[in-house]
Amino acid sequence: MTGLATASFLAFGTLLVLFGANATEIIASLGLDYADFGLLGSMLSLGLGVGIIVAGPIADRLPRRPLFIASCVVVIAGTTTLGPQTTYQALMIHMIAIGLGAGFYETVLNVIIIEEFADAAGRRLLFIHSGAPFAACVAPLLIESVRANFELDWYVTFRWAGILHVPLIAAACFNSMQITSKRTTSHPLAVDHGRGTHSETRAKNRPVLAAICVATFAYVGVESALTIFVVDYTVTDLELGATRAAGTISAFWGGLLVGRLASGLSPRSPGAGATAVSAFLASSLVAGFGLGLFSVPEFAMATTGLVLGGVFPVMIGLAGQALPASPATAVGLAGGLGSLGGFLVPWFTGRFASTVGLPLAITSLSGWLLLLLAAAMTAHFRQRS
Repeated sequence: MTGLATASFLAFGTLLVLFGANATEIIASLGLDYADFGLLGSMLSLGLGVGIIVAGPIADRLPRRPLFIASCVVVIAGTTTLGPQTTYQALMIHMIAIGLGAGFYETVLNVIIIEEFADAAGRRLLFIHSGAPFAACVAPLLIESVRANFELDWYVTFRWAGILHVPLIAAACFNSMQITSKRTTSHPLAVDHGRGTHSETRAKNRPVLAAICVATFAYVGVESALTIFVVDYTVTDLELGATRAAGTISAFWGGLLVGRLASGLSPRSPGAGATAVSAFLASSLVAGFGLGLFSVPEFAMATTGLVLGGVFPVMIGLAGQALPASPATAVGLAGGLGSLGGFLVPWFTGRFASTVGLPLAITSLSGWLLLLLAAAMTAHFRQRS
């Protein structure tokens, strides 16, 4: 199951960077401004959010394998039917469909891992989710390498990403995707310890889950906005060329990969307190990047990714432990709010960029990271109490 989940997140990570890696080509091909492009990129996050939220309750009730296969089919259909005739409005619909399928299978996999590994789920998710930043790091460099030597239309890269899901369906046919472990969690958020009824414990955990949802909203919003705009910012405002731009977005996702693996290998299980520290450091780095204080943008983005690497898997793991009776629903809420941030923050950033320019818009993302800091601190102190 771990192998299938990791492979799925490799495919998932490829989908996340397609807009950023093809930003200049899509803007030129469809004649878009930053506001239109930001809204278009947000459609993927909107689809992800719908898929994640819908998948939560369904995955708590129905067999997981047919759900996983059906969601992969939706992604394949949404990517492989793009072409030169695709209009702006049609592309928006395709992006929602792609996000819907990807968000659905992401949630199905997350809840299986949480149920299977119980207390160790957070650490296991760190390694499994590392597949996404690895693919997101490699894909832009691969796309730019091919584009430098051959004519490569933007929609062809989407088709390739869709085809990656075909072997996932084949692998799922040989995996029951059922829980084999009988372990139960002993996480302090998930056990009553005889001090109250199940409903009372659930009520006490809701503020923690709410704080986690705010944290995922801010984190995914910043991650999506940087992924969408950093390439064009590097080309247009920093004037460093397409190769450096591809290296910058890859550096961000490469930093996420290293940070995620480091968190997973840490002798101490990372939690909400560590997330707060990461948010503070990342806020400073993003502000400096947008203001042009770094002469090497690859370094700024790699360091930002490094400090944020463990944030999302840790928050998802804590969400599932906050509502142990309905882990898929809790994961769906946290992931869904994250995708809502992935929809709204890039949209706001694009509109802001159209008014004041992309450098200040990039700088404004540091404010969302301060929101992440506040939410993580709230979750941390609620857990302790």
